[in-house]
Amino acid sequence: MLAATAPMEPLVSDNPNPAPAPQSGGDNPDESAAKAEQATQAARPQPRLNINVAEDRKIGDYANFLVVTQSPHDFTLDFCQLLPSGDPSLVNAEVVSRVRIAPTMVARVIQALNTNLNAYEERWGNVRAIG
Repeated sequence: MLAATAPMEPLVSDNPNPAPAPQSGGDNPDESAAKAEQATQAARPQPRLNINVAEDRKIGDYANFLVVTQSPHDFTLDFCQLLPSGDPSLVNAEVVSRVRIAPTMVARVIQALNTNLNAYEERWGNVRAIG
């Protein structure tokens, strides 16, 4: 069994407290209102995120192939297992999980994957592509 060495925090989240905007020398009322709103947001306590995994999902699904498609409304990620077929010129890709996300989440997912890949490679060495 593997144990985490540090508290695990989700890397894909909506941050209700964005970084403050750069200061400017003007007395623009819109800037003052924006600064006041940022100060109000910064003063609010941040809710804790409790991630629950249903008992039947705790093991997860193994995937060794990913197909990504998009529409105007979402991105669809089909996580698959590549399986041999009786025909040597054909490989079956069995979808084990389909996840649909909003386009607004794609950059955050990529950022979270990059952050975690960097942490993985720092701990266990570079990941080498095979095949």
